[in-house]
Amino acid sequence: MPTQLNPGWILTSLALFPLLPLAAAASFRRKQNRGDWVGGPISWPKALWLAYTICTWFILPWAWLGISEVPNSLRLVVGLHLASWWIRGPLELIMIYKWLNWSPRYGIAHDLFHIFLLVLGCAWAWSDWNAWMATPMSKLTLVWLLVTLFATWAEALFAYLFLRERQAGEELIYFASEEARWHTINRITLTVVMVVYAHLAVQSCLALALLIGPS
Repeated sequence: MPTQLNPGWILTSLALFPLLPLAAAASFRRKQNRGDWVGGPISWPKALWLAYTICTWFILPWAWLGISEVPNSLRLVVGLHLASWWIRGPLELIMIYKWLNWSPRYGIAHDLFHIFLLVLGCAWAWSDWNAWMATPMSKLTLVWLLVTLFATWAEALFAYLFLRERQAGEELIYFASEEARWHTINRITLTVVMVVYAHLAVQSCLALALLIGPS
């Protein structure tokens, strides 16, 4: 087992975590819509979704790795998730902002690979299922993993719908804006956003209850 981080610090971070994607979404939308970066204007649902994926797929999983109550097998699956996204993330940024050759098709391919990777990891660790359900922190990690699988499927769907609506000559448009033609994808995105942010809110409340409850 790795050395356990300060549990109070971890629980406090989990309790306050929903504030991070909300602040990131507001900041990114403001800069994107005034033309600071390539990609075109972005709608509120898409800004909230992008901030969610960055914060909960790249940052939040490190907390699960530092908690000794999370069994090694579950921590391994979390590690696979982090490796997959931290390989894609920097490469995608370079392709978007430097090489200007990113395509949502690459994202769809990675999303499907990532789902396969997580399912394979869970299947390998199936015999350790009882340990995954043994403590509140391991349960929080497991629920995050299940929501991440759902959200990755949603990400692949969003990319497909975006490709279907994007027109010729818009290769450097990466986001759905408030334009009427993006109404369907924004509506679907908002529905998924409500689900995943509800999970963050519940996770925050449970972390707060563990923080102030009896040890």
